[in-house]
Amino acid sequence: MAHFFEPTQPVYVLVRLDTKDSKGEYEWLFLCYVPDHAKIRDKMLYASTRASLTKELGDSRFVDSIYGTTQDEMSFDGYNKHIAHKKADAPLTQRERELAEIKLAEAKAASDYQGTTTRKTMAPGISFPLTDKAQQALSELKKSKDERAHNFVSLYLEKETIELDKAALVPAGQVSSTLASTAPRFTFYIFEHHGNESPVFIYTCPSSSKIRERMLYSSSKANVINGAETQLDLKVVKKLETSDTSDITEEYLQEEVAATTAVPTQGIVGQRVQMLSGQRQGEFRRPVAPGRRRPVATTTSPAPAAQE
Repeated sequence: MAHFFEPTQPVYVLVRLDTKDSKGEYEWLFLCYVPDHAKIRDKMLYASTRASLTKELGDSRFVDSIYGTTQDEMSFDGYNKHIAHKKADAPLTQRERELAEIKLAEAKAASDYQGTTTRKTMAPGISFPLTDKAQQALSELKKSKDERAHNFVSLYLEKETIELDKAALVPAGQVSSTLASTAPRFTFYIFEHHGNESPVFIYTCPSSSKIRERMLYSSSKANVINGAETQLDLKVVKKLETSDTSDITEEYLQEEVAATTAVPTQGIVGQRVQMLSGQRQGEFRRPVAPGRRRPVATTTSPAPAAQE
């Protein structure tokens, strides 16, 4: 059909295919050729009349349409490339690719536990295994103060495993400065208060973190805690979550960990840090919405006695 397409002249070409529709009528292909070197007036004319032409002829007759500006696009090879392009998957955005990776990771994690004869207690979300180094560091936290080598263990995600980031002896007043401030982390810390020792889980996720990091860490935090408790018998008494490491001060730890029956914090830090509290175990409490106050207990005064 090369003789139909000239370098400067637009043209409509209707091609009857050998295939037929359900009514037994032949199917058609609509070609619209508008070369780059055509006159502007011709380009505008063909652009404005293309839809009207197919509508008058009957849109249902055309199984496909091709718009091209070069003779190569109107060739048989060009038509095959057009078909291949239509069948190809749509390009994904960065966010869509990250979501696809997360779904694959979820499917892989689920398949790892199918067909086993041992019943496992699994938390919702994505489950990544703890490496040997991570397990050894967490096991050290179960020892007494005089025997353990560290009281602070920081973990991070790397290639679908939970890796050891840092293990150190950290005073309560230096926890906030020891926490990673530029990347998400899972941290287990032994907080000492009034002669007692309480394992605390701290999930930190800076606001500058990538979307993929936020979703992976958020989806896997429950299983990290579950792994520490079920595999290593390290029972967490408090779970904290924040996007700003400066929130985790010694005073805040003292307030939230020591006073296990205390009323939820009313201050700014208490609104920024999400912690586990009384109503349903195992969940992170969400911060209070801006401009709202927490409900407080009220007492009802008895109604005054009726006067005779």
